[in-house]
Amino acid sequence: MGCCCGKEKESSYDPRNNGPIKKRSCTDIICLLFFFAVIVGYIIVGIFAWLKGDPVRLINPTDNQGRLCGQKYADLDLSSKPNLFFFDLTECAEPSFSLSFQCQTTQVCRTSCPTEFWTYLTDKATLTAGNSITYEKYICKYGYDIKAAHGSGDAAALQAIIDAKHCAAYYVPSTPLLGRCIPNVAETASSFTDSVGNAIEDANENNITGDNLNKGSAIIQSYLNAEDIARKILSDFATSWYWIVGGVGIAAVLSFIWIVLMRWIVKPMVWITVFAIVGVLVFGIYYTYTEWQRLLTVDGANSSVIAIGFTSNLDQYLALQDTWLAFFVMLCVVTGIYLILIIFLRKRIQIAIEVIRASSKAVTSMISTLFYPLVTFALLLVVVAFWGATEVFLASAGDPVYKVAVTDGTNPSLHNTACDPADWYNTSHTYYNNDAIKCSFIGYGGGSLLQQNRLWIQVAIVFVFFWLLNWVIALGQCTLAGAYASYYWAWEKPQDIPTFPLFSALGRSLRYHTGSLAFGSFLIALIQFIRAILEYFDRKLRGSENKVAKFFICICKCCCWCLEKILKFVNRNAYIMIAIYGKNFCSSAGHAIKLIIANIVRVAVLDKVTDFILFIGKMLMVFGMVALSWAFFSNKINVSDVAVPSLNYYWMPIIVIGIASYMVASGFFNTFGMAVDTVFLCFLEDLERNDGSEEKPYFMSKGLMDVLGKKNKKSKAKKKDD
Repeated sequence: MGCCCGKEKESSYDPRNNGPIKKRSCTDIICLLFFFAVIVGYIIVGIFAWLKGDPVRLINPTDNQGRLCGQKYADLDLSSKPNLFFFDLTECAEPSFSLSFQCQTTQVCRTSCPTEFWTYLTDKATLTAGNSITYEKYICKYGYDIKAAHGSGDAAALQAIIDAKHCAAYYVPSTPLLGRCIPNVAETASSFTDSVGNAIEDANENNITGDNLNKGSAIIQSYLNAEDIARKILSDFATSWYWIVGGVGIAAVLSFIWIVLMRWIVKPMVWITVFAIVGVLVFGIYYTYTEWQRLLTVDGANSSVIAIGFTSNLDQYLALQDTWLAFFVMLCVVTGIYLILIIFLRKRIQIAIEVIRASSKAVTSMISTLFYPLVTFALLLVVVAFWGATEVFLASAGDPVYKVAVTDGTNPSLHNTACDPADWYNTSHTYYNNDAIKCSFIGYGGGSLLQQNRLWIQVAIVFVFFWLLNWVIALGQCTLAGAYASYYWAWEKPQDIPTFPLFSALGRSLRYHTGSLAFGSFLIALIQFIRAILEYFDRKLRGSENKVAKFFICICKCCCWCLEKILKFVNRNAYIMIAIYGKNFCSSAGHAIKLIIANIVRVAVLDKVTDFILFIGKMLMVFGMVALSWAFFSNKINVSDVAVPSLNYYWMPIIVIGIASYMVASGFFNTFGMAVDTVFLCFLEDLERNDGSEEKPYFMSKGLMDVLGKKNKKSKAKKKDD
């Protein structure tokens, strides 16, 4: 079969059927082969990246000639020099002076970072007075001997060396951070002076201030400020991790209890909510009517809204009779429509309640399904880890790439063109002493054809990343659907439920329907990839004045979002049909859509009722656990013989518990939601193919048959327990 082959023969009734069809064949084989080919290519790219890449390149500092600090090279030994020093960090604050986020000031590796304020101006004044200078204080390019270059020169010769950027004009006390020498000076300092009182200036005689110096290292400075906080948070986590695990365990237990209680509490919960909304609407009618009557006796309250015009002061509108009369009429209309809907949809609400109740029974009959999200999480973790590692290794693969950076506006044709530093920095080169035209290292990626097309490869593996993520989710949905369908189509529950239904459903999904799952997940991944591209262009256009382009992008993003939601809904139901009948993706999707359209009102009611139940459950889990952990970690409650851990930030474990509780509750409730969708689609299929006769008895629960007024003939069909 292809990715979307033609019409298949419908399944006929099988009186021996006690679950999903067992005799099935592989579906969407072309998609399966294409999916495997993509995975093989993805693995080959990953292997290449791991062989050629070196993440140390992205972590360790690199000088402007592409050499890693702390490494030994054939022509230069930097093994004892792990720290990177910037000649003039203020140049890094100018985005126009950089290529691919590389600062264009000269950078050299050093054994240690400077620990004092120093400027060449002190030596310039010393030379002017006829005295000698201390050459050991200078930080220069590799192999540059300033003493030999300067000889017995004067102040002008020293100035020429500084102007040529052979040596740094100044330095300030710095701290090594991730191997970079970052100034540890206050931003508020207006100027700095050295040990003899000379102002710290750059080669252009501009004063160095705390503000312009720190602009060149703003991101790393922020990291410095956050480093202490991060250390304290990690310390708190190490102190309270067992309490966090305990809190997450409590959330898991409560989520399971909530699902078990669904069979008893769903009916009162839904109807109490329905009538509570009626009560709120009735109170609103009463209140608006009372306000309208009160304003009938107030002077000036009979003015029209048109007379007031537009105003941001809402109190002026609320002081008018017409405003409250309009509220009164609107609430009456809304209440009337709501009551009519409740009256006409009461049976469908009862069906939704019974489906949720039956789903709760299905989940509690197969407890293992509640732990399947752990399998999905583990597979997603593998996909994310492989993608992240491949991206990191690929980003560091290849030879160093050097390009020309023109900073003064001259020779614009040279800017961003390839160059060779070995040739560029030769004394015979045209631009050897031209500091405005540099040959700078911008990153890695040169060399082979595969490395030169790294951008397109990275774009491709992002798409494959989306595809694999959605395939893992599709596998989980098809597996759970197969397990819950086994429950629904079992005549005697739990006796007729197959042994290990979850494991069997997983085996069927992998063995027969990997291609179909790949086809469905490909559609979702394609839309998500397009949305990512649109988001990229949207960010690029944020500073643009092109309103038409922005409007176009916004419309496209909205359409793609809607299309993704629709496809996810269709895919989810298609996977249920695949799990039951074993057909290809297109046939299963068509069958599911046909059932849904024929029962669209039932689907809408069930969807909203289920959403409400799951929303209430999630909020109770999250807010309940957050409140409990807050009371515990802030010492609002005292537990005998239990010592509350001493923390730097007591909110850290509270936030972690809140997020983890939400994730745990989502895992449990998403599984329960899949059970509801599967049972409901099986229920619709039951109505389509069965009529309650001896040959075609209903498999639905007694509660659903009572709501619909249906029953099985008892001469041959056994009476089913509710």
